[in-house]
Amino acid sequence: MPSYDIDDLRALVLKRLRVSDTTRYSVDNESDDYDWIDDSLNQGQEIFARETHCIRTPVILQPKANYRVYRLPEGFLDLEAAWYYDTGLTKGYKELSIVTIEELNNMFDDWRTDTGEPEYMYIDRIFGTNWTVGIYPIPESDGDEPTPDATYAQEVEWVCPLYTYNQDYITVSKTDGIVYFLNNTEDIIGEPATVNKCIWMEISRLPALIKDGSITATSGVDHPEIPKEYHNSIVDYAVADLLENNPEDSAEFKRSQLMKAKFLADIKSYISRRKKPITGRDVRSRAACWNWLGNMNFYSQQP
Repeated sequence: MPSYDIDDLRALVLKRLRVSDTTRYSVDNESDDYDWIDDSLNQGQEIFARETHCIRTPVILQPKANYRVYRLPEGFLDLEAAWYYDTGLTKGYKELSIVTIEELNNMFDDWRTDTGEPEYMYIDRIFGTNWTVGIYPIPESDGDEPTPDATYAQEVEWVCPLYTYNQDYITVSKTDGIVYFLNNTEDIIGEPATVNKCIWMEISRLPALIKDGSITATSGVDHPEIPKEYHNSIVDYAVADLLENNPEDSAEFKRSQLMKAKFLADIKSYISRRKKPITGRDVRSRAACWNWLGNMNFYSQQP
């Protein structure tokens, strides 16, 4: 299965639009540019990631003494899991419970002011363009500054693409704000930074924009971040988006609905595949509980 770059994606869109150049899909019907095509491709990738939560990134949150709420990285979608790491703990990591503000109101009268070692995390509110996350109890001391590995990690100014080395990391620092790290070699898979008394989170996020240019500290990426077997899906979405805006051509409008249906079917397929248990094992039997487990509320949610 190929991993398409931006040139491949553009060529596939033109093929399925049944045109040889971009003039019909330019702002003035004369220019030969890919602005509208690229915009539709990025819309498709964003919708796919938002509906499936397929892009997950580790985040190191460095607590600050007496601070309860922290800003999350741009593009945040959901908090999947969280652990508090302390070298003084027997097992090092302690999993934190993810709760709502309503649950905290019911469980603790003084959760907005109580201090201690973190036990719970909750999504608070949008502040500006970013979501915020809260910690209970409020940390009593600063977490140690995450130290990047000088050999295997480099600091960049944007959320790094997962397709490069299948690893990217974000640190939310008490001094520097949000910092992004990228493993700079494919020979190592692991933590690019050492941490202590920090919170290790796994979040789902929106993808970086697909656009021209090599990968630098400030550039975008020229490959989609969604799994490569679904790269064709965002081509279908882009074609549907462009065709349905041709009201003068009813046949093309009808074809756009077919393309959009294929895109939505791929989203449904991805979600369904992620929920199947014991994938890859042919046990030739299935426990009876799996027949009804899919109807439970927690299991029917997005992966």
